Amino acid sequence: MARPENRSEARALSLTLPVETFNYLVLLASLGKLGRTENEVATHILVREAYAMHARGFHEMRIAPPPDDER
Repeated sequence: MARPENRSEARALSLTLPVETFNYLVLLASLGKLGRTENEVATHILVREAYAMHARGFHEMRIAPPPDDER
């Protein structure tokens, strides 16, 4: 799992999820996929996706407004 090299670099984050999403994280944890607890699984997925978004330059993308005829 991706973690900061120095634990002092880590920051806590609290999430509220739909029950179905939470239950899926529990299932993945019970199967030993991506972590041992739902929090470890969620952390793994969130960190992996954030790194991928950063690598793709997602933060630099702009979404064009809809054409005037669609407003």
